[in-house]
Amino acid sequence: MTKRIAQAWAFAVLFLLPNYIDLTSTAGDARMRVAVPLTRIALAHLTDIALVAVVFFGLMEWLRRLRQWPVIRWVLMALLPVLLLVRSLDLMPFDVPGAAVVVACLAWIGALLFLILRGPRIAWQIGKAGSSLLAGFAVFALVMTWQLGRATLWRPGPQSFASAVAVPGPHKPRLVWILFDELSYQQAFETRDPSLQLPNFDRLRSESTLYTDMKPIAYRTTKVVPSLLLGRMVTDAAYTSDNQYQVHTADAPGWRTFDPQATVFGMARQQGLTISIVGWYIAYCPSFVGVAADCYWNNEDAQDRGPTSLRASFAQNVWFPLRILAEQVFTPRRAWADLAAWSAEGHAASVKDLEQHALETVANSQSDILYIHLPAPHPPAVWDRRTGKFALGGSYLDSLAFSDQLLGQILDLLQAQPRWAETTLIVHGDHSWRTQMWRPLPGWSAEDERISHGGEWDPRPVLMIHGAGQQSPETVATPTSVMYVHDAVAADIRAFANPR
Repeated sequence: MTKRIAQAWAFAVLFLLPNYIDLTSTAGDARMRVAVPLTRIALAHLTDIALVAVVFFGLMEWLRRLRQWPVIRWVLMALLPVLLLVRSLDLMPFDVPGAAVVVACLAWIGALLFLILRGPRIAWQIGKAGSSLLAGFAVFALVMTWQLGRATLWRPGPQSFASAVAVPGPHKPRLVWILFDELSYQQAFETRDPSLQLPNFDRLRSESTLYTDMKPIAYRTTKVVPSLLLGRMVTDAAYTSDNQYQVHTADAPGWRTFDPQATVFGMARQQGLTISIVGWYIAYCPSFVGVAADCYWNNEDAQDRGPTSLRASFAQNVWFPLRILAEQVFTPRRAWADLAAWSAEGHAASVKDLEQHALETVANSQSDILYIHLPAPHPPAVWDRRTGKFALGGSYLDSLAFSDQLLGQILDLLQAQPRWAETTLIVHGDHSWRTQMWRPLPGWSAEDERISHGGEWDPRPVLMIHGAGQQSPETVATPTSVMYVHDAVAADIRAFANPR
């Protein structure tokens, strides 16, 4: 009985591993992305494991009582490894071609069938070994269960903080740095679709320098942002269970604690400048306590693989992942649509929340540096450019339209302020629209397919810099690394602190 319980527990842990791996990985990906405790989500995953284990145990006990059990046993021996392999494909650090998966599965089933018919003793020994191996995975299940239990106790650093900033004179220089996540130069400027109007990007373009050949420094935000802040190429990042932001850089071996004093914000603070931060996805506020004057960060997106959500109830987070598993077997199209809607609803919550805080900060902050990292036009689309309202099921063009109207609101606020004539404004993307990432995922639309020409990827993000007082457009066509943004920010900080 103990062995059978261990088998059921191990199967449930292995079968559901893709759902909760972010909570148990040493990289702490889930912790890096959220500003609130993950207790309900971790408990929901533990509940799902328990439910699947009970169902598996009960089903196996019933099957063992059937007269056909000897045959059923071999069928299970053939199919369970295939099932676990297919479920684990999302965890692979590389893409596995579908043809390779099919060949491997058929090879396993064929080899087992051959042994049953031609080498029954060997097949019997393999069967016994497989049964013991599954029970042995209970050790792995114990570790994963402990990791999930520990995740229920994790408490994040501050989501926000604020301190008073003296009102500066109208002639004091100012830097406003806005990062639109996943902002593509090709789609916004070079080959803009005729159906898309971006009057505010064009408005800023008319009095800014536009860089037309930006070279990306990384594919993911978690590497680009710390690289830009530090001025060093970050090759990996992690956020530990004790809220330590760790980075690995290309110019030094091993992991190091992210040092806020070594960033451009630390440099600004040392020069007596004040900083306001509004951010998404990166643990900004825990990282910049004592450096920024005020800060707010959030991320309400659905968990990457769960599929769970910080907005959902405990019961919803228990039920939805199991429902999706069933739909993927019996109604794949419905599963695809449900996952797309679930992801978009979470992203819409992030967009609305960060939009509100960004506008409040632009309107009210007196800081010398405003840094705003926005979750748009990052997919999934949550805006309908035809109605001008939040809606699910759109395309990257809709997300660009939302970004444009938000940029317009920010520009209106900035240009109405006394310091606008002394304001340098940087608007850019951390990376371009990652068509190769989003095309295989729920939420990819027919319009996305059309404007990307079947998922072709153009790696160039947008970079526009409006110099203080600039009134005409300029263009830089030479290849320029995204790391140039760090250099431009650092140069402005030095100029602000040492005016001529």
